Amino acid sequence: MINNLPQFSQSIWQRIFEIFLRFADAFYRVSVRLLYHSKIVGVLFVFSGVIFVTSISFYISVFNEAKTQSEVAQNNHQGFYVIDVGQGDSSLFITKENQTILTDTGRPGSGIVQKLEKILGKYRKKIDVIVLTHPDSDHAGEIENILANFEVGLILYSPIYDVRPDSAKSIENIRMKNHGLTMPVFTGENLNLSSKEKIYFLSPAFSGMGTFASKKELAEDNYFSVVSLIKSKDLIFMMADAPQKIEKVLASSVSNTLLSSSSNREQVSEYTEIFSQLSNLTGEEFQRNQFDRIILKIGHHGSKTSSAPEFIKKLSPTDVILSYGKNNRYGHPHKEVLDLLMGGFLTSASTASSTLPTSSSPITKIKIHRTISGAVYFGE
Repeated sequence: MINNLPQFSQSIWQRIFEIFLRFADAFYRVSVRLLYHSKIVGVLFVFSGVIFVTSISFYISVFNEAKTQSEVAQNNHQGFYVIDVGQGDSSLFITKENQTILTDTGRPGSGIVQKLEKILGKYRKKIDVIVLTHPDSDHAGEIENILANFEVGLILYSPIYDVRPDSAKSIENIRMKNHGLTMPVFTGENLNLSSKEKIYFLSPAFSGMGTFASKKELAEDNYFSVVSLIKSKDLIFMMADAPQKIEKVLASSVSNTLLSSSSNREQVSEYTEIFSQLSNLTGEEFQRNQFDRIILKIGHHGSKTSSAPEFIKKLSPTDVILSYGKNNRYGHPHKEVLDLLMGGFLTSASTASSTLPTSSSPITKIKIHRTISGAVYFGE
């Protein structure tokens, strides 16, 4: 129904305009018959002409607006957007079948509603899926504003929400306001977005985390960030605020302790190639040459607490995205991360190769994108 709103509006105005034309024509005919020899006829004729021309102009403008909004609602801008929300995170993926997946909402006052309207159009007021990676306000600060302005189908959230008293109250409030389904998401779960597009969840998991993180570390929300992987024509990694230890597990050659609460509890051992590790986690075989780009949304806004060198090197992305606010008080992105990304150490394999780069592999520098210059978009 939402997508048909512009056409519905257009048909109403067309009907109103037709009625007006009939009224104007009848009024003119009666006036001419009554006042055929009067000077008033000329005035009435001019007056009717002015009304007619004005009405035509008004109808054309309404028709063009409805047509424009219809085109936006049926938009052809499928792809991946990382939205400029200042010092925070928010990204939108639009599938080929026009489904929308919003990951995080940015900090309070980031203007996410207006920015989404700019991408989706004023009349499109539904988001199919929202993923809340963790409770930090720079990631979830605008969720209630989103719920007040959009119809939301499914909300997936980090299970840490249900554990902490303050965030448990917050997620219960969100659940009450959302008329769709609201539920936690765990490692090993996935969601079919369209016939050729899928989202996998690589973290968090409660079981196994105590084997590599201390109690103090586990007290931080960041360890329970939802790390997701979108498979489309590109392979898109969204790391949220996951720290280096999570990244190291994903790229580890030892047992994968993040394999968790799903029915498949088999452990991975001695995987040194990250695509093999991903294949085990997702249950689907991945090869680098399947994808146009390997896109990595850098963890924790470019903080040195994320972006483990071994993870970045094994993933070897073609494009990386840094989401942060200009002159932020945290100093993001940190020098260590920029040195890692911009130095000669980090290169990306040609998409013609299905293996990690070797000394004989053709290599190119990765592309670095920053949201401080506006939304970053990867599409057709």
